[in-house]
Amino acid sequence: MDLDFSKEKTMRHIIVTALSAFLATASIVQAGHHEASEKPPVIGMGLSAGGESKPLYAGDLSNMKIWEEYIQAHNDRDFEKIASMNAEDFRVVMANGETVVGSKAQRETLEGWIQESNTTWEIQWIIPNNAENDDGEMEEWLATGQMLTMTDNEGNTSMEYHLVDVKLDEGKIAVGYVAAMENLTAQ
Repeated sequence: MDLDFSKEKTMRHIIVTALSAFLATASIVQAGHHEASEKPPVIGMGLSAGGESKPLYAGDLSNMKIWEEYIQAHNDRDFEKIASMNAEDFRVVMANGETVVGSKAQRETLEGWIQESNTTWEIQWIIPNNAENDDGEMEEWLATGQMLTMTDNEGNTSMEYHLVDVKLDEGKIAVGYVAAMENLTAQ
């Protein structure tokens, strides 16, 4: 009697491997799942406007796409798209402390900046996060880092690194806070 168990062993290995993959996938999906009433994982802390330390929660990863489209519109010089992505009460506090309020003022600022230095933006990273404000409401934020390359009319190139905290309101850019490291060496 010739018994060939190799086919049976192969099938057993396939079944065990498939079952292991299924169980691993199910545990990953369960670990990342949150009921509507559950808060997502805490990823850090921040101070509220009232100065109270509040936890930062992992944000919606789909919000990264909003920032990617927004920065691409900057590089495309598509000022209409930029304005359409801004909330009605849009404002940004620039690294120099200047506050730009409204899409019209932002467009004027960007047009002047681009004309003077032909600025391009490259996103380095985006971290979506949520934080509870002083009224107990959850706000959606993006912490972002961008490398800006500027070339003046004489062909001189300079670089700046911008950290921008962005508050979203119903999928629109509502507030931005910019910090910058200027005069980086072009590499």
